[in-house]
Amino acid sequence: MRANQAWWFTHDRLRKAYRLLERLSQAGSLFTYLRTEFTGLDIAATTNRIEGGTNAQLRLILRAHRGMSEEHQKRAIEWYLYLHSETPDQPAQLIRPEQYTPTRPAAQTAVEQPHGPEEYGNTATAEEGLWARKGWAGRT
Repeated sequence: MRANQAWWFTHDRLRKAYRLLERLSQAGSLFTYLRTEFTGLDIAATTNRIEGGTNAQLRLILRAHRGMSEEHQKRAIEWYLYLHSETPDQPAQLIRPEQYTPTRPAAQTAVEQPHGPEEYGNTATAEEGLWARKGWAGRT
C-alpha cells in the first residue's frame, strides 16, 4: 500500500460477513439463548429442529418432483403446508363444481409433411459451387 493511498479490505465478502455479525451483536440478536433472563425456558441454541423437520420434507418433495415448473413447485409446497396445518379441510371439500370437469384445450391437428427429398429447395448445395474453397484448389 502506498503512503497516499486509502486503506481497503482485500477480502470484501469476509468484511461484509464481519460487519453483519457486528451489527447483529450490537442489536443483541446473537446468542440470546445464553442470557440469564431466558434461563429455564429451554430455548434451543440451533435451528436444527426446523432444518431436520419441516424444511427437509419440503426439499424432499422438490427433489422427488424435479420436472415441475416454478409455479407448480410453489403450489406443491403450499399444498404440503396446508395439509400439515392444524385443521385442514378434506380435499373433497375444497373442490368447486366448475372443477369437476375441467376444460381441456382442443387437440391440434398435425400438419402432413411430404415424404422424400425436396424437389425445388432454397438451400445452397455443394454441387452449385457455393461453398468456401480452401487450399490450392488445383492451382499449380
